[in-house]
Amino acid sequence: MNRREAVTRVAWMLGGVFSAPTLQAMNRWEQIAMSGTPRSQIGAFLNETQHAIMARVADLIIPHTDTVGALDVGVPDFIEIMLRDCYKKPAQDLFLAGLGDLDQKGFLTLSPDQQIATLTKIEAEAQKSTNPSFWQLIKEQTLLGYFTSEGGIKASFDYQPIPGKFEAIKIKPGQKDFMYGNQA
Repeated sequence: MNRREAVTRVAWMLGGVFSAPTLQAMNRWEQIAMSGTPRSQIGAFLNETQHAIMARVADLIIPHTDTVGALDVGVPDFIEIMLRDCYKKPAQDLFLAGLGDLDQKGFLTLSPDQQIATLTKIEAEAQKSTNPSFWQLIKEQTLLGYFTSEGGIKASFDYQPIPGKFEAIKIKPGQKDFMYGNQA
């Protein structure tokens, strides 16, 4: 079973939490990522500055550490495809306004500490509001893109082939305690 089939099955098990357009966009992202097609040839939704800001925010949400980060698994391109293919104009406008606000603040020219402080403030403001926000959209899409990518899954879960023999084990300190297997 490949990742796309796994995500589709999980969506069905969760009662269709992922809509058909979402699954189609995820499939499109996977095909684009595998083909290595440049962003400029896939009908970019964001301009270069907007894309760079979004990529930097995603990188700050899930940075590269001893595991892969959001940039390593292609989250910025995933977000752009999801915005274009799955979101209606009001959500797209909200997202673009959030990127515009960061651009006006000179986000890309700020130091990493200043960028983190700026995002911390945006998150605090978003938590006070009951309305959808730019922060909510970018954080949700960053997490969705990361945890539906092969790299994100492998970095977050202990892969064990299934079926395999059942064996009781003791979990070592710091060991991942959830296994994600392949039933191919």
